[in-house]
Amino acid sequence: MKVNKIFLLDQHVTKGKIRDALNMCYDNIAFSTFPYILYKIKSSKVCLDRYNSGNCIALSSFLQKYLKNNYGFVSYIVPASVPSIYRVENTPELCHVSLLIPVSSHSFYIIDPAFYFMEPVLCDLTNPIVRDINTMNIHTKEVEQIKTQLVNAHSDGLIPQSLGCKCWFEKSPHDPWFYYTNEVLDPDESIGCHFIRNKPEPFLCKTRVLPNGEIYKDYHLKMENKNLIIIKNHVEIYNGPINKIPKKLEHEIHTKLFKYFSNFIS
Repeated sequence: MKVNKIFLLDQHVTKGKIRDALNMCYDNIAFSTFPYILYKIKSSKVCLDRYNSGNCIALSSFLQKYLKNNYGFVSYIVPASVPSIYRVENTPELCHVSLLIPVSSHSFYIIDPAFYFMEPVLCDLTNPIVRDINTMNIHTKEVEQIKTQLVNAHSDGLIPQSLGCKCWFEKSPHDPWFYYTNEVLDPDESIGCHFIRNKPEPFLCKTRVLPNGEIYKDYHLKMENKNLIIIKNHVEIYNGPINKIPKKLEHEIHTKLFKYFSNFIS
C-alpha cells in the first residue's frame, strides 16, 4: 500500500456542508460492484465517471470531488478496517476506505458513505473524547448510533503508526473498526481488488434521502447462483434468470437505473 502523510489545515468546513455532500451522494451515486465485475473496470474513478456508481473508493472519490468543486475543500481518501460482522472472508485488515477532511490544524472530519453516515465524525487532537454520530442501516431501515474516539492505532505494519479514529456500534462495543490518518495513493490496487476477488457476485444498492434525513433503499439488485434478485422498497419482486425478467419490470429497471448500467445488465 502506498501512503502519504496528511497535513491538517484550517478550512471553513461546516457540518451542514458535509451533510449536503453526503445527501448528494446518497441521492445520485449507487453503491455497486457491477461495473468492476460485469464490465471489467479496474479503476473506481472510471466506474464513477461512466456509471455513477462503484465501491467505497468510488463513493469517497465522489465526495472528494464534490467538496473540492463546490467549496474548495481539501480532503484525503484514507484506509480503514471494518467491523468483523461486515468483513468479507479472505480480505486484508485494511479492506475499506473513507474520506478525511481537515477542519483546523488540530481537528478533522471523517465521513463514510459506504456505511451511510448521516453526519461527519469529528476528531479533535486537543479533546479526544468519545463522541456519537448517527448512521443508517438501509437494510433494516433503522438509524443506528456509532461511538467514536481518536486513538493511537496500528495496522499490522501495513501503514506507519498513526492516529486512528476508533469506531464501534453502540449495540456492538466489542467489534470496533478504525479509520487511519494516512492518505492511500493506490486504493484500487491495495484495497478494492481484494473485495472484488472475494465477493465475485455483483450487487447494487440505490438509495435516496427522505425529508426527515433518513436514507432509504429504493432498489437492491444482486446476483446469486447465476440468478438476478431484484428488491424494491425492501420487498423481493424478482428472483430468476436475467433473460426471463418480465418486460414491464425490465422497462422499470431501465427507466429508474439506466445511468448505473450499460444496456441494463444483459
